[in-house]
Amino acid sequence: MAYYEIAKEIFEAEKQALTEVSERLDDHFDQLVDIIDKTSGRVIFIGIGKSEIVAQKIAASLSSIGQPSFTLDAATTFHGDLGKVSKDDTVLFISNSGETQEVIQTLFALRTIFPNGFTSIALTGNPNSTLAKNTDLLINLSVAKEADVTGLAPTSSTTATLVLGDAWLVALEKKRSFDKKHFALYHPGGSIGKMLLQRVKNVMHTKIPYVQEETPINDVIYTISNFGIGITLVRNLATDEITGIVTDGDIRKKFLDVPAVKESVAKDYMTRDFISINQEKRNQEAWRVMAGHNISNLVVRDDKNQVVGVVTIHDVF
Repeated sequence: MAYYEIAKEIFEAEKQALTEVSERLDDHFDQLVDIIDKTSGRVIFIGIGKSEIVAQKIAASLSSIGQPSFTLDAATTFHGDLGKVSKDDTVLFISNSGETQEVIQTLFALRTIFPNGFTSIALTGNPNSTLAKNTDLLINLSVAKEADVTGLAPTSSTTATLVLGDAWLVALEKKRSFDKKHFALYHPGGSIGKMLLQRVKNVMHTKIPYVQEETPINDVIYTISNFGIGITLVRNLATDEITGIVTDGDIRKKFLDVPAVKESVAKDYMTRDFISINQEKRNQEAWRVMAGHNISNLVVRDDKNQVVGVVTIHDVF
């Protein structure tokens, strides 16, 4: 049997289910986005089984754009975790049937705790269910059938819920003019955060290799290799001024053009008008400079124009 043919059938079935849900979207979705945007508390998802697992992904995505969100398993919520919900929260109940006992029990328990009401939203595939009729807003996620052989396993329905979560995320981003800089604030450890938030001084190498203009090329090569950043700065012996840099690429490019290679020295290979960057610049700017000049290293200077480090293209990612 060609199992990939089964896979293609499943893809088609779930695509059809997504089309059904997409064509049914209306201003209820707009209300959902507005409610979440105005929520002063947290966004809390309550479900059980696969529904709760899907909710975890949506909650994680919302949290990544600064919308405090988390999930509660309906089984434990009804047995002691109700205290995690406050009146300022927006609570979303996920149940494809809309009749899941633990979810319904939790809904009515919260109604008792908050007699003056709380914001409740139903994500369900059954618009006539108990859940749909007892919440403030209904998002109808019904699909004609699940994609699995039995027609019972959560497949098309969970896919539709996940995609709704993605659409909801993007809508909030647009509503809040959320961009890469905002994204970086909540992802400081990722590559985007490193590029946009950190400054060159946070990642530069402060242990800098130096050679003299008259240092023999063999020693220059040893110095570059020993420090492992692909570069060495060159000083003038008399003035102690930094007059250039030598990179491993410079040596490869100029090696055959330098007469008497064995007697050659650092100044035969160095670049005098080398490019540098201020240590307070963002990593993104360092990357742009290196990419724009097709180089992989930058000398770093402080506000007094003194050399304080070296940064490589690998450091800024």
